[in-house]
Amino acid sequence: MKHSRVAIVGAGINGVMAAWALLERGYEVSLFEALRPMHATSRASSKMLHGGLRYLEQAQFGLVREALLERHWWLSQQTGLAAPLQLFIPCYRKTGRNAWLIRAGTLLYDLLALGSKMPMSRRHDASQVMQAIPGLRSEGLVGAISYWDASMDDEALGLWALAQLQERGLKLHKGCRVERLFDDGRIETERGVERFDHLVNAAGPWSHRLLERSALESPYDLLAVRGSHLVVDRPLRAGCLFQQHDGRVVFYLPYKGCALLGTTEVAVTSEDPSDAIKASQREIDELIELHNRYVSPRIEPREIIQTMAGLRPLVVDRNQSAKSTRSISRESVLLTHGKIVSLLGGKWTTARKQGEQIALAVAATSAPSE
Repeated sequence: MKHSRVAIVGAGINGVMAAWALLERGYEVSLFEALRPMHATSRASSKMLHGGLRYLEQAQFGLVREALLERHWWLSQQTGLAAPLQLFIPCYRKTGRNAWLIRAGTLLYDLLALGSKMPMSRRHDASQVMQAIPGLRSEGLVGAISYWDASMDDEALGLWALAQLQERGLKLHKGCRVERLFDDGRIETERGVERFDHLVNAAGPWSHRLLERSALESPYDLLAVRGSHLVVDRPLRAGCLFQQHDGRVVFYLPYKGCALLGTTEVAVTSEDPSDAIKASQREIDELIELHNRYVSPRIEPREIIQTMAGLRPLVVDRNQSAKSTRSISRESVLLTHGKIVSLLGGKWTTARKQGEQIALAVAATSAPSE
């Protein structure tokens, strides 16, 4: 029996895990990448496999539960590229959320994570959290709440998944830009036009632009939001979350013997999102100021050994009024145009589940019409 051929655009984590799900179902899969796999957003995350504790404030319980189950799946693969990590949320007088609210959130997080074999969240007094996070500001510190998530090497973990697929027959086309998709299954690249049984658009922040180049309409817009990080030459044993005045949080995490500080949230207005994948000086200054507000000694410029930035594609319904980036849902959306399935949005942690949803949508496009 001849297997259906599927072409996927985008070798970030979402494209890779769509290929994972399709190969498992017996499809022949070709993966097209304009540059190199895992080169953009998928390697510039906060290095966390997490459910998204702060999404509980938006009552996105299903999204958090799904992400926590997927976190467990990634850890269960025992790649050596992901590991449980304890994170502390320091609580200060008259600053940020109340300790009781944070505690209620972490208890709900524990409940949603049941079955994942992670330790439970805990309360800590000021001396305990200062021992865990050396140099933490003591003035006004009343204690901390700790909970558990998982850290990862995002690029290496994505490349691990890709290597598994290549061993199972995935055809990878690197350095091959896709110019246009056709709803009859044709794909136009720099190398010409080829026909497939199905097409998957998993181009991340560029997926909407690919739809536009293909003259395919969408009821959604994609808001590209830049998240920037600093890698600071300081060792760190445990993770920490700093609360911002606007309700956002910034991670301070162990990363390859150093500390990772981020992320920011800056809406990108450039016509081409590729122009904006670089941490601005304003973001760098913002992160340094936040660190110095909570931790001493102050960061010296020579300690910043790397900056990194990535784009998060947030799905915005064109019929809804504009929202702040913090309030926009991180839910993904699937669109179908003939033989094309497009993924808009998506999260690193839930990429495998998104891949399974894509595979189901591809199968649905194969169903005979009445």
